[in-house]
Amino acid sequence: MSCNGVPDLSCLDSSRIYDHHVWSQQPPVNHLFCPLDKSSLQLLQSIQDFNLQWSKDCHPLNLSTQGHLQSTQHTNGTAYLTFLHPQASDAGNYTCTLYLGGQRNASFTMRLTMTDLCTVPPEVLSPSSTQTLEPTLGSQITLNCTVRLPFDEHCNPILSWMKDGHWLSNESSQYTLEEKTWRNDNASEKFMSSLLSVNLTSNENYGVFACLASNIAATFTLQRSEAAGHVGAVLAALAVLALLLFVAVIYVKCRLNTLLWYRNHYGELELNDGKLYDAYVSYMNSSDDRKFVNFIVKPQLENRYGYKLFLDDKTILPNSEPSADLIMNVSRCRRLIVVLSNAYLEQDWCNNNFREGLWRLMELSQRPIFIVFQTQYREIVHPAINLLKQHKKAVTLLLWRTGSMTPSSDFWKELCLALPRKVSFQHAMGDPQTQLQEDKDPMLILHSSSLEHRGEPHPEGDLGLRGPIFRGPPTPRVTSSDGPTALAGGMMEEVQLSEGQRNEIDVSDLGSRNYGARTDFYCLVTEDDL
Repeated sequence: MSCNGVPDLSCLDSSRIYDHHVWSQQPPVNHLFCPLDKSSLQLLQSIQDFNLQWSKDCHPLNLSTQGHLQSTQHTNGTAYLTFLHPQASDAGNYTCTLYLGGQRNASFTMRLTMTDLCTVPPEVLSPSSTQTLEPTLGSQITLNCTVRLPFDEHCNPILSWMKDGHWLSNESSQYTLEEKTWRNDNASEKFMSSLLSVNLTSNENYGVFACLASNIAATFTLQRSEAAGHVGAVLAALAVLALLLFVAVIYVKCRLNTLLWYRNHYGELELNDGKLYDAYVSYMNSSDDRKFVNFIVKPQLENRYGYKLFLDDKTILPNSEPSADLIMNVSRCRRLIVVLSNAYLEQDWCNNNFREGLWRLMELSQRPIFIVFQTQYREIVHPAINLLKQHKKAVTLLLWRTGSMTPSSDFWKELCLALPRKVSFQHAMGDPQTQLQEDKDPMLILHSSSLEHRGEPHPEGDLGLRGPIFRGPPTPRVTSSDGPTALAGGMMEEVQLSEGQRNEIDVSDLGSRNYGARTDFYCLVTEDDL
């Protein structure tokens, strides 16, 4: 040591300084080796005349006066100092100097640090960081403070607790303290745990709790949970629930309107397919069915939505087989509608073989439409109704309820969704299904004298002219005093004039005309006239 107490470092080689750490009071024996480098060790293997000398803080080490310090040197160059019961005063810079043939060759320094185990700060295991807890008032909470530190029989650290900067008293009934101590497997480390139980009986029990071990502190912050937080969470949950209910109600109320709007604007058009009607309506020739079809279904679909219907009150599947007329008529229609009333279900094919008849109808028309009534749907147990319920994916089953009479009911919306998309045309354009037929029938001649007057075109675009009835030539008036002869002559003249007018009409191709494709004129001859 120098005169001012600072260690002498003049003999140290700064490139060959190494650190060594020794715990005081443990273990009883420690060794401090001379850190010879590789080149020095190889040199000592071939030279026998060498010597190693130890010094502490650049002063020769007198081993005779150091009873607890011994020096050992082997022929291979290994040298070390042995410390018996290391002490704090043994700390310093130990230098081993190599002499070859009495000449100094190299020096190596070990910086020895002596540490007291009792001064080593413990490592806090729990809590890993400052914890903030929100226990409810009236509950009990346990704070766990666990530390790890090197084991030393002479060191007995104490875990203490503070609250808001004040030491806790063990005599308080609000706090309960429990301590545990254990070691690891090789007894080199010691673990200490302190459990503090806090009874939260009042607001004064909340605060900042600190667990102190030596100069280390672990902090717990207890704060009372605010009721407003729960109220906010409940209100947020109710708002989300109300939003979901609102969306569900809007979906239920506006689902059909949205689907109709999308279909009418972006749905597939079914034009130029050779079909003359939008739907083939099959119903029973009974009083209730006729009223339902002619006074409810037909006016609503034709007048309100502009569809064309083909009505048929005959049995569509006699003997469970489709007739030729049915096949031809259904092929001219885009959809098939069956009014499945109680009278309709009394047919033989509905009672005996409805399953096979259903397959026949599905072969004729893709996804046929069945209209059933609410009373028979719920009260009457019929095999046909049950079969339609089982095959809802293959057919369209519509239920007529009490409120379906209103034009804005869901029944008409669902029926329009099942029918093809309707295209609106200007009135001047006429009906697109009949405008391009290029029909030149004599019944449509504009200047025919067979019509009593020239009617206005139908506002829906009908190209035919609507007059009352077809009548014969008017009876000639008697204007001569010649009697019957003049009357007969006038009649012959009128007949000849009529025959002259008929010669202007070309009737050569009437036999080849397809009058089944025409829907825009009125029949001028009834069955009774034939």
